[in-house]
Amino acid sequence: MNEIGHDGVVEALQAIIDRFGDHIEPHAVALVNQLSAQFSNYVACGEDDDDAAMAAAQCLECIATVLRGTCERPELYTQMYPELIPLVLKILGHDGEYVEYLEYGLDILTFITYFPDTIAPPLWEAFPLIYTAFDQWAFDYINMMIPPLENFIGKAPQHFLEGKTANGTPFIDLVFQMVSKVVVEDNNNPNEARKALSLYMTILHYCPGMVDNYVTIMNDIVLTKLNLEVSNQIPLTRFSIYQVLGSALCYNPQLQLQELEKRGVTQQLFAQWIQDAAKMEKWLVRKITLLGFSSILKLPTSSFPPSISSIIPQIFTEIVKMTHIMKEDVEKEGNDSDQGGDNNFEDFGDDDNDDEDEGFGEDEDVTNTVDNTYFDVLNSMSGTDGMTAFLAGEYYDDDDFDDENFSSPLDDIDYLLFVNDTLKQAFQNEPDVSDTFLPFSFFCT
Repeated sequence: MNEIGHDGVVEALQAIIDRFGDHIEPHAVALVNQLSAQFSNYVACGEDDDDAAMAAAQCLECIATVLRGTCERPELYTQMYPELIPLVLKILGHDGEYVEYLEYGLDILTFITYFPDTIAPPLWEAFPLIYTAFDQWAFDYINMMIPPLENFIGKAPQHFLEGKTANGTPFIDLVFQMVSKVVVEDNNNPNEARKALSLYMTILHYCPGMVDNYVTIMNDIVLTKLNLEVSNQIPLTRFSIYQVLGSALCYNPQLQLQELEKRGVTQQLFAQWIQDAAKMEKWLVRKITLLGFSSILKLPTSSFPPSISSIIPQIFTEIVKMTHIMKEDVEKEGNDSDQGGDNNFEDFGDDDNDDEDEGFGEDEDVTNTVDNTYFDVLNSMSGTDGMTAFLAGEYYDDDDFDDENFSSPLDDIDYLLFVNDTLKQAFQNEPDVSDTFLPFSFFCT
């Protein structure tokens, strides 16, 4: 790289890293140092040098590949910080001068904020830079900005709540401004709005008892959005809103019910929520709905507003119904895994099976399972509209990955124990209530 300095060298290096990633650890720090230096050399060539711009992008891609290959050794990341942190700050800053490299920069930032146990202090300089980039020149990159922001909040919630920009704006205010801008504006992508709402969930889950003053703002945003989504036949955005509202009930059921009462939407909201619950198929929205509804029952019935008291039977019924559905799903998944499924990735790339691979005969077409799957997806779409949507990225719905990628302290809550303990405690505290729900009292035995 020092002698030739051509993008072909970087491309070859990328291929080597991809192929021999398991052996990269001893060379990781040296590689990152070299790649970071080369990136600076390439971008110094100016915007008109397309070859240099391509090589610069490949340098960042190689760095991300190195980080991916060493993610099980995050202690190596600390040795790379002297190169990586200035690199990320350089890409995020400079008023969009390096916007073509922002995707790679955010990818690298996600790695170094997710895998280490703590956030390196100098990395917090990136937090306000993300907001500035979003606000001024990189709004379209919001989906890639959310993961590192969630890492900052989850790894160091107290630092996040205390952090401020140079002009004194709290970091949490920056997040709320981002979410508001993405969710409220009519022309924004619905998928981006749903992803942005996950920032509210992250704050509620990781900052228990510390963000009471922001619950009102949160409700203003999500309930306004919910009102716009009531007639939408596809309830995905409503599900994301329910996840925020359920998280708020887990955070502080008394406070959240007060917020709903102030707006006079309690009965209307829960009626719509219960109606939509029948359409919920994802685990995350089910679990948060279940925990949120159950949290209401932690409150003494004397504190219930009239609007809640009248719908408690429906809420109670939905708790029991959803608990059984989720329990059945878990048991079904357990049975499927015992029997073995079609999507068994354990043997993928297993060298022990090489002897069984007899290749293709001279009169056979060479096939590839990945390509076959790709073409199956294309063939399953009818008409040119489906094909156009797929190529434009509109057909692909990555909400499936949100449930898998989103993590928080709620992951550690056993929903069965939570519901069971909540109902037991409610009946013990107010035994008269158990007579009202006698058909369901078996649940607490």
